[in-house]
Amino acid sequence: MKILVANVGSTSFKFKLYDMPAEGILAQGKIENIGSPESPYQFEVGASKADGVESFPDYEDALSRTIKFLTEGNDAILRSLKSLSAIGFKTVHGKGMRECCYLDEPTLAAMEAYNFLAPAHNPPYIKAIRIFAKLVPEIPLVGLFEPAFHRSIPDYAYTYGIPYDLTQKHDIRKYGFHGASHRYLAERAPAFLGLDPGAARIVSCHLGGSSSICAIKNGRSVDTSMGFSPQSGVLNAKRCGDLDPFVALYLQKAEGLSVDQVADQLHSKSGLLGIAGVSGDMKQIIEASELGNDRARLAIDTFCYGVKHYIGSYFVALEGMDALIFTGGIGERGALVRRKICQGLECLGVQLDIKANEFANGEQIISTPESKVAVAVIPTNEELIVAREVRELLDRK
Repeated sequence: MKILVANVGSTSFKFKLYDMPAEGILAQGKIENIGSPESPYQFEVGASKADGVESFPDYEDALSRTIKFLTEGNDAILRSLKSLSAIGFKTVHGKGMRECCYLDEPTLAAMEAYNFLAPAHNPPYIKAIRIFAKLVPEIPLVGLFEPAFHRSIPDYAYTYGIPYDLTQKHDIRKYGFHGASHRYLAERAPAFLGLDPGAARIVSCHLGGSSSICAIKNGRSVDTSMGFSPQSGVLNAKRCGDLDPFVALYLQKAEGLSVDQVADQLHSKSGLLGIAGVSGDMKQIIEASELGNDRARLAIDTFCYGVKHYIGSYFVALEGMDALIFTGGIGERGALVRRKICQGLECLGVQLDIKANEFANGEQIISTPESKVAVAVIPTNEELIVAREVRELLDRK
């Protein structure tokens, strides 16, 4: 069974072709800066690699190039896309969508209904899905919605304090995101650390341009930092994170802004970028801080405090903590950020190994042998989780 997993960004496209159930990667690649005159690309089949810079004016052109790579030339891994059992997508948000399902028109309509809540994610995914549907109409298209892993969150943790009839009418609740990443850590961390997966209490920190924290008990999500939209939780690169709702209402009145203008401020001009002013990229913010930029220092400290806040909260929700896991671009490569987050967590039993943290590479334990809580860096594998879920859905037919 061959399953192509598509990971769609606002201006990027990544893919992995899996041989299931063996879970071997037959091919993978990425195209960046779609829509610009120069778009770097990298394709890989086994030991054979191809990379360069071309112009990909739009998504259809980028997807056509990907299909050509997979099906034509000396390195072709497929005779045609008809050789695929399915194409899987790590879909983000849709009204009432908290599962793995076929991407038919009603499902796409549910995604479109929440475009306002996920403006950087839903529109490009919908566009890519429709392109694939046009190019290979006979191949099943399947989406694993990011809130799927968080379906186990209890009602008292996902319910908001608004009129209940509005909650019911508009499906307003904590959905949670980065579900594939948190699920991968829920499965991988116990195996890597030698914990009982049926009893482990894990706090997973997916930190990157988009960040969220998850409390995992017995392999199931019991709470997570993102809520009704990906704008909530800890600071993101350009999204505001947790915010008193009356800040938005006050700004709308005081600045004479429309709803869409306020939303644009909160999801594209806030977060790390909004505080630091120099960038939403943590690496650039750290460089600015080291040069004495105090707003950059403030952005780092605010981000780390927010993560630490959730870790403490989830320690209580889990009634203890066996493992603290870092993943994502910042989580895997941000030694400074990990150190700042762990400072002060000694009261929870966390003892960071400063040297191991500084030189962590790949899967690695970064806590001391005396630490009551195992602290580790584990690179995530969201595409593998999507491939597994897609296979399970196909097997149920």
